[in-house]
Amino acid sequence: MPRVFTLLLLLCTSPVLAQGLRVEARVYRQPDDAAQKEQLLSSSVTLIQHGKAWDYVESADEVICFEPAGNRFTILNMARELKTNVQFDEVRQLLQLRRKESARYIRDLRDSGDSAVERVSRSLTFQLNPAFDTRFDANDGVLQLKSASWNYAAKTHAWEDPDQLEAYLNYADWISRLNYVLHPSSLFPEPRLKLNEALRSHQRLPTAITLDLRPDDPVRLRAEYKFVLNMNDADRRLIRTWESFADGNDLRDMSFLRYQQAILVSQR
Repeated sequence: MPRVFTLLLLLCTSPVLAQGLRVEARVYRQPDDAAQKEQLLSSSVTLIQHGKAWDYVESADEVICFEPAGNRFTILNMARELKTNVQFDEVRQLLQLRRKESARYIRDLRDSGDSAVERVSRSLTFQLNPAFDTRFDANDGVLQLKSASWNYAAKTHAWEDPDQLEAYLNYADWISRLNYVLHPSSLFPEPRLKLNEALRSHQRLPTAITLDLRPDDPVRLRAEYKFVLNMNDADRRLIRTWESFADGNDLRDMSFLRYQQAILVSQR
């Protein structure tokens, strides 16, 4: 039986309450025409238990295990039967290298005199050093981070367990960093880190986040989040399945650099 089908079967078994936190997320691209429907870009399930977070993206058939105690990620790519580990320090080093490369690129762009190129330069400059006007409305729980052309609007709710809130936001910080390293065409993590910092300061979790990059960029993204206190028995079986793949020999182990190269080739 294909591995992805096995994982989907596990997701559909009867729920039995267990300790932990389950987070369901969907990301949409909003159209320019209000009459058109949003485009679903990705959906994921994140299971947080015993200090670890397991993030499963069905479309990529990929699982990312966030292990803060070991200062590392373990990545399992079921579709390609690959696995790799990457230390947090390596993620930091790769981000720093990209920042230096982007700073040089920005200097080259500024000399072009083209208005479209100048917009790209402004966007990159902001991403490297974001600064927002932050406002929080305690009545409706809406958190806004505003700038000239980079605006977050987050619907939020309070969460009673501060340890779970911090565990999720710590994971959200690091997965933003890793996503940029794995997918260089994505946005730099610094603006999202600012949003997470604001969520921490108000002790809130997001139920929906809208990112509007106009007028410099027509992109508008919306993410929906569902937080479920405790996990069911199917969730725990999924974690055991992923741990078995991480510890076993069914997936081919490779360095993070080789894994990056394999993923980039598959995206061409």
